Amino acid sequence: MLKTTIFVLAAFVVIALLAVLKLKAGAKRGVYYLRKTLFTAAEQSFLGGLEQVLPPGVRVFGKVRLADIFGVQRGLDPSARQSARNRIDRKHVDFLLVRTDDLAPLAGIELDDRSHEEEERQERDALVDEVFAGAGLPLLHVPAQKTYDPADLKAKVASLLARPGPQHVT
Repeated sequence: MLKTTIFVLAAFVVIALLAVLKLKAGAKRGVYYLRKTLFTAAEQSFLGGLEQVLPPGVRVFGKVRLADIFGVQRGLDPSARQSARNRIDRKHVDFLLVRTDDLAPLAGIELDDRSHEEEERQERDALVDEVFAGAGLPLLHVPAQKTYDPADLKAKVASLLARPGPQHVT
């Protein structure tokens, strides 16, 4: 009788442990999911038009983190440097134009939809504008539209790329 009780108790413990492990494994798999697409419909529409009007030697990347484009100047105290890093860490620019040969950043493009009318978004946009301007990298804001006139978009991109370029720090 005692052996049976110990066996049943051990079996119960094993089953309980397996159930807990299965729940933990399921929770790990369930934390992330695959998005259906990298870009919204508006961003896809703009990207299609943008790719058609890029001059030779220029490529476009999408949703690039500001921290991958910009560094924080040396000489600041450690707290100020970390604060500056934190301000840009989780922000991105919609599109980044780069030179094809070395992938050096040439300019950024923000596609402004209705969300850019919200106060919180306007604060975020002001920071992004400040970061681009402070580093000398041109930034263009384009209102989101259903369609884009290729000639108009080509002129905007040409004007953007004609602005004085950034100063690269190594």
